Amino acid sequence: MTDANQSTPIQTFTASEGILKTNNSNATTINIRSGPSLNRQVIHQGKKGDRVKILDQTKPSGDTYAWYKVKYGSEADDIGWVREDVIELTYTNPSPTSTQLLFATNSKTVRIYSEEKQIYMNVYDNRAEKTELYAVEAARLPKVDAESKFKSYVAIKDNTAYYVRFIPFGEVDFIVNNATNGNIILKEKGFRASGSEYQNN
Repeated sequence: MTDANQSTPIQTFTASEGILKTNNSNATTINIRSGPSLNRQVIHQGKKGDRVKILDQTKPSGDTYAWYKVKYGSEADDIGWVREDVIELTYTNPSPTSTQLLFATNSKTVRIYSEEKQIYMNVYDNRAEKTELYAVEAARLPKVDAESKFKSYVAIKDNTAYYVRFIPFGEVDFIVNNATNGNIILKEKGFRASGSEYQNN
């Protein structure tokens, strides 16, 4: 088990690149389309292993898959869309200057950061070694009372709420619960905390 005295990887990531893959053993190419739908025109065919830059993500209404807007070539208009089952995401850390809070727990690593005036939360599962939550919009919660020293954030995805509360230079709590019934899924103390907001009263 990991604890505060052991080395935990401080890494939560935002997808910035992807590697094309096939979703069918008989397929040798990957269709890149003009829009996020199988009904849109195929504008390019990539090969398995091609690296692409991710520009945007959407999940169209009624579609069970997310779609990624990607840049696949060097020309300005080499841009199209691929479905999530034909791309493997690769990740990069948000910049240290944008990180407001970064900490580890026994099982997770959590990062709260801001980009273009929006706050985001990433959660990395240290045991499974995979990103559980990335670039999910977070909101700062108001203080319960004027005397409270805690600062709190929440991000919600797929009916799961991820709460972080902390005292600058002090304790950090991470709580995951069911957003519908409030049942707690995970509650852990944070350690090795850093970040601009953590280190600023």
